[in-house]
Amino acid sequence: MHEPDALAKLPPENIRAIAPYQPGKPVETLERELGITGAIKVASNENPLGPSPLGLAAAHAALAGAHLYPDGAGHRLRAALAERLAVTEDELALGAGSNELIELLVRTFCRPGVDEVLSHRHAFMMYRLAAQAHGVPYRETPVDAELRCDVDALAAAIRPNTRIIFLPNPNNPTGAYVTAAELERLLAKLPPGVILAMDEAYFEYASMIPDYPVAERYRSAARRAIVTLRTFSKAYGLAGLRVGYAVGDPMLMGYLDRVRMPFNTSSVAQEAARAALGDEAHLQASRAANAAGLELVGTGLRGLGVRVYASAANFVLIDLGRDALPVYDALLQRGVITRPLRPAGLPNCLRISIGSVAENRRTLEAVRAVLGA
Repeated sequence: MHEPDALAKLPPENIRAIAPYQPGKPVETLERELGITGAIKVASNENPLGPSPLGLAAAHAALAGAHLYPDGAGHRLRAALAERLAVTEDELALGAGSNELIELLVRTFCRPGVDEVLSHRHAFMMYRLAAQAHGVPYRETPVDAELRCDVDALAAAIRPNTRIIFLPNPNNPTGAYVTAAELERLLAKLPPGVILAMDEAYFEYASMIPDYPVAERYRSAARRAIVTLRTFSKAYGLAGLRVGYAVGDPMLMGYLDRVRMPFNTSSVAQEAARAALGDEAHLQASRAANAAGLELVGTGLRGLGVRVYASAANFVLIDLGRDALPVYDALLQRGVITRPLRPAGLPNCLRISIGSVAENRRTLEAVRAVLGA
């Protein structure tokens, strides 16, 4: 029988050094801990309208075949995506959410201890975790006073061993986005051997902004190493089914396909995503509800004297000017679950997802009560 210390030494150092990812506290857990009911969760950037009705119906229908393995290549979903995006099926790869695709990019294209991953401060934490899990060095570059990526600093930080740049657009947890002019400046300095992974998990919310750059439009014969990552978890409301996709050069997608695990997206997820992709009514309703919610929550929080960063996603980042954890804990006592951001290097900040109208108003009331405003 192994001694505890011996077991702790079984993983390599890079694995032992990983801090476990802490998801948002589940409603059921909080209610059980506090003995309350009616708690709300505005911590995980979920769609308050729920799943796409067309996607939900397709998921129910697909359950009848749950005893069968899914189509490992996801042809039906890839065909629907190819038609929507005006690309070919071999320019697409599917993943269990965009998170798996982030990990796949690092695992496929980075040599441990040789190549490196680059991003900016306060970027989506999965980039660092994926790099660390595979023994790949991770570096980050500065942001400006509004927590926006400094693309010139990012370009200047590229080294000969830089293999992947992860650029979230918009970024989670800050909500900031890189403009078209900024992206073009970065692309002008991007060496051909560097993969630029544009993480567009919140694309559906941001794409209506006039100067928001849709990454796929910049891919060309001269810029083959741009990879776009998207998900069905946010605007389409399918977070629980874990399905996302990458768009890129067929050669790059082919290598991802070699490395991914077989059947990495379920038949239920594939069919739900395929149907949700055509649910324009749900998508437009989600966008409209989010825009109204951003206005309500942002205005309400600013009225309480809280700094609210501009957001192109379905959440807001607030700076309390002091340690946010006591405020987070006090909000929990009122049945409101937000997201503290000390792990992201923002100890004074909370991230608050846009919920339903009732959830947004309750969140504002709880923040007002806790701050004594």
